[in-house]
Amino acid sequence: MAWNSVMRVLGGLFILLTLSAPVSAERLYKWVDQFGNVSYQDKPPPEGSGRVEEKKVRLGPSSAGGELGGKGPVTLYSAPKCRECDIARLHLKQRKVPFSEIDVSEKNPEAQQEMIKKVGALLIPTLTVGSKVMKGYMESLLDGELDSAGYPKSPEKAAAAAAAAEAAENAAK
Repeated sequence: MAWNSVMRVLGGLFILLTLSAPVSAERLYKWVDQFGNVSYQDKPPPEGSGRVEEKKVRLGPSSAGGELGGKGPVTLYSAPKCRECDIARLHLKQRKVPFSEIDVSEKNPEAQQEMIKKVGALLIPTLTVGSKVMKGYMESLLDGELDSAGYPKSPEKAAAAAAAAEAAENAAK
């Protein structure tokens, strides 16, 4: 019973913090680097980055309804022929989460050094959501971080959550 009370309090705090978060319009920049990695960032790319697309997105509580947005950029550190990397990439695409992918295979030692500097290890897949670092891929952990950052849920999970909420509301009547 104590666990249920703790979860209710944490859930209430989460809702309160979510509703009090400011809503703002931000810019999102998309470009492809010299290694073919697609990047989505909240800051313009370095000079000479080729074709750059700029989009305005809304950040805040309303972004969970399907608009792009989130509190921090998502990065997938991967390598070719990595099954877990492929699964993580597919999951991000299914949730329609904009992300940068950085190839840290042997053919890209500069990216390996950058990864070690940023996340402290050379382990694939590694995902970052804002300042959060996840070494390895676990769907539930990634979903929790993406949800906390305000990214849209996958259509299947959003529909299931809505159905569960409706069933709970009907049961309470």
